[in-house]
Amino acid sequence: METPISILHVDDEQSFLDLAQKFMQLIGDENLQIIPLSDPMKVFEELKLRRIDVIVTDYHMPLMDGLELLNKLREANNDIPVIFLTGRSREEVAIRALNLGANYYMEKRGDMKTLFSELRHNVLQVTKHKRMEKALKDSEERYRIIFDESPISLWEEDFSAVRKYFDLLKTKGIQDLREYLDLNPTEVGKISNMVKIVNINNTTLKLYNAKDKTEFFEGLPVFFNSEALELFKEEIVALFNGRLIYQSEFPGYKFSGEKIDVIVRLSVLPGYEKTLEKIIVSVIDITKLKIVENTLRRQKQELSEFAHFIAHDISNCLVSIEGYAQLLDMEYDEASIINRQVEYMKTLLTRSLTLADAGIVVELKEMVNLNDLVRSVAKTVIPKSVSFNSDILPEVLGDVEKLFQVFKNMFENALIHGKPQKIELKLIEDYDFIHILVINDGIPIPMTIQEKIFDYGFTTMSNNMGLGLSIVKKIIEAHGWYISVHSSQESTYFQISIPT
Repeated sequence: METPISILHVDDEQSFLDLAQKFMQLIGDENLQIIPLSDPMKVFEELKLRRIDVIVTDYHMPLMDGLELLNKLREANNDIPVIFLTGRSREEVAIRALNLGANYYMEKRGDMKTLFSELRHNVLQVTKHKRMEKALKDSEERYRIIFDESPISLWEEDFSAVRKYFDLLKTKGIQDLREYLDLNPTEVGKISNMVKIVNINNTTLKLYNAKDKTEFFEGLPVFFNSEALELFKEEIVALFNGRLIYQSEFPGYKFSGEKIDVIVRLSVLPGYEKTLEKIIVSVIDITKLKIVENTLRRQKQELSEFAHFIAHDISNCLVSIEGYAQLLDMEYDEASIINRQVEYMKTLLTRSLTLADAGIVVELKEMVNLNDLVRSVAKTVIPKSVSFNSDILPEVLGDVEKLFQVFKNMFENALIHGKPQKIELKLIEDYDFIHILVINDGIPIPMTIQEKIFDYGFTTMSNNMGLGLSIVKKIIEAHGWYISVHSSQESTYFQISIPT
């Protein structure tokens, strides 16, 4: 239900106030509430006592005429809508009233029902406009508060000039902006000068150690170094190709010259997709996160190196134990127990090293030819009694040693638990992913086991440590990929999904 509209009707003629009441009731609009007032001097008292949406006033009144009333309202910064309804029509009065901010100027003449129907229409119009204006103002104020006080650095930017430049390039037949910018590298700086930074919030000032917005805008050239222009190039290529959101990580700089790592996210606001007039850019400081990440990377590397150091010493001891046990075995049958324990200790040591190495953050520094890799693993692991076949697989950015370990563990797992006659790799591509399916026709995996097959330490064999598939999952996820298992009576397959 809409909020009722309160109308303060000011007229020194009581009979006309009564007439207005009756006709407005006759029209039958329950949403209009009329408060009659014959003394214009009491208008301000009424405004203090109750909410008034519209003032309808006569012009000629003995204590204060309508123009004086309107003038006093505007001098008090009161922008309440005012409608003149007067019997004394003079053109200069109407002009003065409208110049002072009156919304309508009506004359008391003609058919009364028509007159008050028109008054009702005008009241509804000015009230609707005023309420929409207030709602917009409130919405903008809420947006401004959220914008200014957000804990994330926010920039409001206007790319409308860039949009016009895009249209100009397209009329010249340019469809590939990246290719065009590669051939004309100075254009990136030219386009960056077209962007207007409308506003920044308080967090932005704190992030870049700027005292105020004046200092910030004066120091903007600090930001636009070669690295920033490279990021900007990627942003405008994304916008040119119709993307409304773009995110990237890159190194930034404070005014002091201190380097920080940030994630920059550009979002076109709804309603501005065609003009690009309003774009919000958020900047998140991930410097501390990067420090933690690098610390973890270093610690994992140290763990691996320590494990290998210990393993080297233990292996030397085991070699000696194994040698002396073989000498004892010539005289005592029980010495074979020592040999079995040594073999078990070697297995534990190998598994421990594998686990320590799997914890290292992978280094995505080289393109790995998966065709060569999987065939090399298959030749090493899969016996001739089991057939092996693979689709042509792509090259991927990855850690070749870790990926060798992934496929070795998966093939071994299939051979030990599935006892298949055939292992094959299938390639499936869709819009977002490349999927590699490692399929075997062996014994199906029960659903209860599928649910925890990647869990650390889970195994169905008493003499197995259950680390193989948990290590596979860890390495896959360290590459930014995904892995899942699917099994039925027909076949079992592990699906590795690589985002394109």
